[in-house]
Amino acid sequence: GRIVFVEGEAGIGKTSVLRALAASVRADAPVYWGACEAMATPRPLGALDDIAIESGGKLAVAHDGSGERHRLFVAFVDLLAQRPALAVFEDVHWADEATLDLLRYAGRRIERTHSLLVASFRNDEVTPAHPLRVVLGDLATTGAPRLVPQPLSLAAVRTLCTGTAVDAAALHGQTAGNPFFVTEVLAATAKSLKAAPGVPTTVQDAVLARG
Repeated sequence: GRIVFVEGEAGIGKTSVLRALAASVRADAPVYWGACEAMATPRPLGALDDIAIESGGKLAVAHDGSGERHRLFVAFVDLLAQRPALAVFEDVHWADEATLDLLRYAGRRIERTHSLLVASFRNDEVTPAHPLRVVLGDLATTGAPRLVPQPLSLAAVRTLCTGTAVDAAALHGQTAGNPFFVTEVLAATAKSLKAAPGVPTTVQDAVLARG
């Protein structure tokens, strides 16, 4: 068993990578997927609530108090120990304190299982004072790998631009190879039939949301 972190800026492809991984193993192993959300008041263990639904009742433990929360942590590790599985915690830069505690707890016990626990986060939002930084430091001693998807190369952008009138070099320079920005600009250009790439509303919204 192992815990792995996947980090990178918004739109770099973390979710796409994880979805491809999940699709590749789903026929042979259960996949448990939970997501953290950018809420003013994050729901405690919200990501684990998502996984509890997918577990078919195997995590049906109330978590109103600290004692019950510990039982839930134990139940989660036991779930991963039952058979090889993939568990994903997406966007843990938005995780509440309880979810971060669960990551720390499970990360130190994942070797007892034959499962893979993957947590993704935006590294440009994890400042030195961010609570996730403490978890990353604690689990560094377990040898937890940190994978960083890379931007698209100019050659990759040229491939995506094949059959369009978009200047691949200009698009690569404007987007820095960010896959989300590249594909959204190409989609918007195809719809508008304009040769010069503009800034689609979806990209504007994504940038403004990060502000």
